[in-house]
Amino acid sequence: MIYKEQLERMISELKERREDLSREFETLPEGRLMILKKDGTERYLQRIPATGNRKKERRYGIKKNEDALNGLVRKDYILKALKIINKDIQRLEKAASLFEASDENSVMKAFIEENPEIADKVYRSIIDEGAWKSRFDRIEDYHPENMTQTAADGTSMRSKNEVYIASRLDHYGLTYRSDCPTGIPGLYRTPDFTVLRKRDNKVIYWEHLGMMDDLEYRIDNKRKFEEYEAAGIVPWDNLIVTYDSAKGGLRAELIEAMIKAWLL
Repeated sequence: MIYKEQLERMISELKERREDLSREFETLPEGRLMILKKDGTERYLQRIPATGNRKKERRYGIKKNEDALNGLVRKDYILKALKIINKDIQRLEKAASLFEASDENSVMKAFIEENPEIADKVYRSIIDEGAWKSRFDRIEDYHPENMTQTAADGTSMRSKNEVYIASRLDHYGLTYRSDCPTGIPGLYRTPDFTVLRKRDNKVIYWEHLGMMDDLEYRIDNKRKFEEYEAAGIVPWDNLIVTYDSAKGGLRAELIEAMIKAWLL
């Protein structure tokens, strides 16, 4: 399922990339690269156009100046890339303006608005995100001494990596809660994240294990996952698990892959 938010996110990312490249462009050598070929040899020149008080174009040989040569090659790349990015932004903005959501929530909501007289008689899986969040009460005093990091919305978290995961969930517009009981009878665990999957409104749990170099930590988490499995929370169905250690090792591309594969 494709969502309009995904198109808007792509537009935003392209605009950020455009800004980054534009800033880099300003730091590169003046002028453009000029290559002259004659009798089987090549000359690399820095061509500086006539501007302002400079009435004549200037050319400098830069074959032995690798910094200038690489800088001007990079400049050519950026100009070509910016041209492509601008075209892609225009195409995506047009697509976003014409986009019609086809997910069940959107289609059924429109149908019910058009036919209010049968609103109580038809199946509909529309989710009130605010009501969904209210089902999960965060345990604010659960080891508060470990809550040393703060997410963008002010939520306290245990690690920078959890803050990073939260930022990516926010980036993709996902509805989620952190450190909340599952509400499953007999299960007294609080997953790092409880996420409402967009495509089918399924609840997906996410555990980030950030101290895998600690033996006691590994033993406790082994017990935790046994309890999860007994309660029907399993990695191949409704549980995402990522790993890290005190020395680091979080892979941002893996977090992105998990979100795109499991949650969108």
